[in-house]
Amino acid sequence: MKKVLLSTLIALAALSTGASAQIAAQGNAPAAQTAPAPGTNVPALFHKPVFFRGVVGDINVQVNIRPKADIDEGIEGEYFIFGNSHKILLAGEIEGDQLFMEESENGTNISGQWDGKLEGDSLVGSWMSADGTITKPFTLKAVVQKPAAAPAHAAKKAASNTAKP
Repeated sequence: MKKVLLSTLIALAALSTGASAQIAAQGNAPAAQTAPAPGTNVPALFHKPVFFRGVVGDINVQVNIRPKADIDEGIEGEYFIFGNSHKILLAGEIEGDQLFMEESENGTNISGQWDGKLEGDSLVGSWMSADGTITKPFTLKAVVQKPAAAPAHAAKKAASNTAKP
C-alpha cells in the first residue's frame, strides 16, 4: 500500500494540475453525500473534486481532493497552508466514512499522514508527522464553488435581444 501511495505522490509531483488555481469560494457547503455511490464503498461526495477549508492544529489550510481515474484506486490531491504558496501532495483511500491519506512535501518522501472520518460535510481526525513525534487534530469543512458569473457584456446583449419584438 505504501509503495502505491508513494508512487502516486511521485506521479503527482511530476504533473502540474490547475487545481490550486481554482481556489474555492467560501459559502454554504453542500449536504454531504455520505452514502456510498452504487457499485463502490466511496461516499458520493468524493466522486468529483471537492475542496475543504479548516485547521490542522491551529494552522489554516485548504485541502483539494479528487478521485483517481478509477475511484476504487483511491483519491489524490494537495493542500496548502494559507500564507504559504507551497503545495503538499496527498494520496490515499476512502472507505465508507473513513479516510486515510499520506502526504509528501517533496513528491518523494512521506512527510505525514491523515487519519479521519467524514461527518456530514466535514472531515475530522488527526494528522501525524512521518516520524510520529507530532500529532495534531484537524477539522475540515467542504466549501462550494460559486458558479462563474456571465460577463457583463453577455448579460447586456441577452437583455437587448429579449427586448426586440
